[in-house]
Amino acid sequence: MDRARILEDILNPSSIAFFGANNDLMKMGTTQMVNMQLAGYTGKILPIHPRLDTVQGLKAYKSILDIPDDELPDIFFIVLPSKIVPRVLDECGSRGVTKGVVVSAGFREMGATQLKQELMDVVNKHGIAFLGPNCFGFFNNHIKVDSQAELSSINTTWLSAYNPKRGGVSIASQSGTYMSHIFMAGRDFNMKFSKTISLGNEATIDIVDALKYLGEDDHTRVIGLYIEEIKRPEEFVAVARKISTKKPIIAMYVGGTNAGGRAISSHTGSMAGSDEIFNGVAKQVGILRAYTMEDWLVYCHSLDRCPLPKGRKVAILTNAGGPGATMADLAERMELEVPVFSEKLQARLKKGLVPTAQVANVVDLTFELDIAKFYSKLPKDILKSGEIDGLLVYGIFGTSFFHHLESMREDLDFPIDDMEAMMFPLLKRYATYPRKYGIPIIASHLLGPDDNAAAYLQDLGFPVFKTPNQAVKAFWALAEYNRMKKARSN
Repeated sequence: MDRARILEDILNPSSIAFFGANNDLMKMGTTQMVNMQLAGYTGKILPIHPRLDTVQGLKAYKSILDIPDDELPDIFFIVLPSKIVPRVLDECGSRGVTKGVVVSAGFREMGATQLKQELMDVVNKHGIAFLGPNCFGFFNNHIKVDSQAELSSINTTWLSAYNPKRGGVSIASQSGTYMSHIFMAGRDFNMKFSKTISLGNEATIDIVDALKYLGEDDHTRVIGLYIEEIKRPEEFVAVARKISTKKPIIAMYVGGTNAGGRAISSHTGSMAGSDEIFNGVAKQVGILRAYTMEDWLVYCHSLDRCPLPKGRKVAILTNAGGPGATMADLAERMELEVPVFSEKLQARLKKGLVPTAQVANVVDLTFELDIAKFYSKLPKDILKSGEIDGLLVYGIFGTSFFHHLESMREDLDFPIDDMEAMMFPLLKRYATYPRKYGIPIIASHLLGPDDNAAAYLQDLGFPVFKTPNQAVKAFWALAEYNRMKKARSN
């Protein structure tokens, strides 16, 4: 059974039989079904309910046995009490609907061994494959319900209000939270996603299948994994080794400590493995490891948005001393290089700056209102110098601050229109520099997308993180992945 191919079918259904929704929006299943529509899903949803004729305005069927042969769905989606799931799956299998999602919990993680065996007996009887149980389903930002349709989105979780924009990051997670709540966590830097997959207890489809599928998926450029256990370690190593030279794999593994092991055992019933062994496997096959959710998302986002650097030398450009010093300190601690610029480059940078400006690297302007210098002259001089592999920037400030001042004092009148007429064209060109020069530029701004310059750059696909530390870690991920990729190619 090619479960990677089955995943392609599950994530791209033209029709879905939905078990567990009703007309009460306070129920999880109802919310999930409604969210499929809110996310833009254009396929057909067939609610299954034993007593209702309509569910959320859609015609409902008493059973999948009642659906006509020419309307049978591509997949099932089950949010029902665990004790009736085997019977419902048996009915699906009898109609030839053998792929889908089981959200229902109450199997392995609850120690329900008899119920789990009943479930697997039905699975083996009909050759059924599904995500779950005990999962959230999936999100797909690149779905086509048929060959003629435009790309659309489907979100089977209950977080449709936070649907992310279309990008190249895909997530496979053994936690439902980390394939859905991350949409909220990534909003500060406008993180863009292709797909996220909740694996749950992995009764039939596991993390190896998901990794293989995402490795072959044309819309996925970066793969993020949240791992609590690996059931098939040899297959995992083989698949990861094959993929990692073509696509970055960033893993957050939480099963390697006593506390983490206890937590995941009660969460999904998983058995944790050794942290040292996972570290060794990651280094062997080229997986970049993250230890926090923030780092995990920062690494994924930067690898999706930026060109890879040739080496580990960074320049730092800032209009504030403290953030520049912070970036320089952390960069060196993470074994990046912050080289002193040549006298020739320092002289070029110094032209037109105030006497107090520092240009040796860190380039600290302290206070500079000429945005053409910050977004054009200085970065271009640094990028063309041949002395660095990446540029870290603090101080992506637009006109939001001046709008705020005007709102507080009616007698204040700033030339905001004139400022924006200059700012946005500069930013548009600035966003092209990483590809033009083949050197990553990673920015930070404590206001994040609340500032219009930062938000504009983010919309153009330019990485602007909230904190200076995030910018440094983002470049480290680029440099480290490039190092591992080169090492495995030799």
